[in-house]
Amino acid sequence: MHHLILAAALLAAAPRALALPPPEPPARTLSGRVTDPAGKPLFQARVTVLEANRTTTTDLEGHYSVPDLPSGTYGVSFSAIGYAPQVVRVTLADEDVILDVSLKPSLVELPDLQVTAAPGATTGLTSPQPVSVLGGSDLASSRSATLGETVSALPGVRSFSTGSGIGKPVIRGLSSNRVLVLADGERVESQQWGDEHGPQIESGEADRIEVIRGPASVLYGSDALGGVINVVTPPLPDALGREAFAGGRAVVSYSTNNEQPDGTLAAEGASGGFGFRGSFTGRTGSDVGTPVGELSNSGLWTVNASGAVGYRGGWGSVSANYVRRDERVEIHEDPAEEPGATPFQRIGDDRVHVSANLPVGASHLDIDVGVGRNRRREFEEDGATGVALGLLSRTYSADVRLHHAPVGAVAGIVGVSGLRSSFEKFGDETLVPNNAYNNLGLYAFEQAELGRWNLSLGARYDYRRLTVEDDAELGVTEQRRSYHSATGNVGALYRVTEPVALVFNLGRGYRSPTAFDLFSNGVHEGTVRFERGDPSLKNETSVNTDLAVRVQTNELSAELGGYVNYIDNFIFPDPTGAIDPESGFQIFDITQGNARLAGFEAAMEYHATQWLHLRGSADYTRGRNRSTGTPLPFIPPFRATYSVKLEGKDRWGVQHPYVSIGGESNARQTNLDPDDFAPDGYTLVHLGAGVMVPVGERAVALDLQLRNALDQEYASFLSRYKTYALDPGRNFVVRLSAEF
Repeated sequence: MHHLILAAALLAAAPRALALPPPEPPARTLSGRVTDPAGKPLFQARVTVLEANRTTTTDLEGHYSVPDLPSGTYGVSFSAIGYAPQVVRVTLADEDVILDVSLKPSLVELPDLQVTAAPGATTGLTSPQPVSVLGGSDLASSRSATLGETVSALPGVRSFSTGSGIGKPVIRGLSSNRVLVLADGERVESQQWGDEHGPQIESGEADRIEVIRGPASVLYGSDALGGVINVVTPPLPDALGREAFAGGRAVVSYSTNNEQPDGTLAAEGASGGFGFRGSFTGRTGSDVGTPVGELSNSGLWTVNASGAVGYRGGWGSVSANYVRRDERVEIHEDPAEEPGATPFQRIGDDRVHVSANLPVGASHLDIDVGVGRNRRREFEEDGATGVALGLLSRTYSADVRLHHAPVGAVAGIVGVSGLRSSFEKFGDETLVPNNAYNNLGLYAFEQAELGRWNLSLGARYDYRRLTVEDDAELGVTEQRRSYHSATGNVGALYRVTEPVALVFNLGRGYRSPTAFDLFSNGVHEGTVRFERGDPSLKNETSVNTDLAVRVQTNELSAELGGYVNYIDNFIFPDPTGAIDPESGFQIFDITQGNARLAGFEAAMEYHATQWLHLRGSADYTRGRNRSTGTPLPFIPPFRATYSVKLEGKDRWGVQHPYVSIGGESNARQTNLDPDDFAPDGYTLVHLGAGVMVPVGERAVALDLQLRNALDQEYASFLSRYKTYALDPGRNFVVRLSAEF
């Protein structure tokens, strides 16, 4: 705990320290005007200098100004409602730069940028990597208690759930330690090797969520074998070139199904180069209601608080952020086996993140340092004080990236990353020995835009050393093990015509085996198995190929892509047929083989008119264990989503009224692992409506949702309750949001 107390003290002292920056070198101003193709100025267009993490908006005449920028090369993002976003590279050297931009009209609401899949930000049309971005109104309507449920509507993404309080993201059939979760680019370690261990990260405070579908080990190392999810918060404000200010936003909602109030309150402000933000989110939910009754012991509560401060100037920028999260999650057990059972978890999570951006000639240096602590306690019954199983992990990370000056058309980064993660157990039960690992990674990633071509190329080398302590109960002796891996990525995007692009991406990812894979030797209640690890396991490695076509016009945004992912040394539990006499659970040996996952993803958004919006998506993954000749477990079946949204004109004192109807159809999984169970397929119907009501100079948004409007009885294939309980029934959600 001492390192978190020290970090919190540093964060509290940061305003004073940050107010005394080093002598500033000459700074430059980036300014210009944003218009439509006819030269009409665009008001409130958003201008973001990406590498400097600076954001401003245009005035009534379309003018913008970003003063006090260090010299260097930056990506500048321009976006406005009703227009296609644009990213422009610009170099600041000895003089100020004027950059005028014309944005093309677009009825389709497109995300303005993504920063997770490549060192330089790209738009959805220009990224060679398969990336989805959830932001704006889509993020607000998808907001849920868990990260997995929040992102599950995206093509190729699902949620592996344990009730309403635990949702693990699934990307193309891969989950847990094969999907890496980031918070503003910082690795979040939530002991995801456990089926009942979800990522402790709050999506309600996010500006957007970026998802890489496919391996991203070049930038992020181990565990990014299946994909990456990055929860991105808004950039810290500054008041450079304008008066000091303060403001905030509030979001409150209520869900009728489990009587769940949910709210976020955020405040921010700036004076000169100093900026701050504080945010608080809380929710509490009762038992989940299904069409046939409530699930006993399925409630939750969550408290999440964060604070950030930063300072910017011509010398660069520095910021610090602290997040504290507490959760209680109740687990609904099979009433036929354990009637009246009331087990629950208590999870406390602390994270400190310090970052700096410093100019180095025409290049600039990003430095990120993080400290995390995740304390998980599992209790057998409500009111219990003795911990049945306790798990404590501490994580220390550092990442240094040099964004080098462009060499011709080539721009990119060279980086080094370090990671240390330690694990301690406590409580009555034991499953994994105490252990710690250290990881060092060296990497480079380059991008080039050559006419109609957008190219990317990256490579990385990682070395990891695992240290394990003596554990007589598990039969483990003190030992050290080493792992190393080389990964790479090559991508190409070719613009056939102005609205059409062909995309190819080839990536190699990896995952080092966890101490759970190597040394577990006991009952794992989360999987209802007795599991025995194998200390001789090797790294999982994958080769993933993506092919896609993208179309983006004023009225249409569409993407159709296919992929195949070959994974060597795939780690999986192999049933032995033997039964543990004490627990009665079947014994599974953790072993390795080769696997293949293949599938497709399709997404379309069509705005036939300004008031009629059509949207649909479909995805499918087929997984097979090539060593045993059997299907892989927990691979989601085919799914299709569809919606119609009608937007009205401003009248009767309200703005932006809309109504929507949508749904999703999930097939029954027929490519089934012999030890798995497949519920019947189902279709859900969802309704929505909303308006904005002006209140003085501000507006309050009212959004209404009716989820599972027909109260359909169903069980998700990826629900851990699917053999004995249904998923939630009808749920009416009321949400109010406002800025102040």
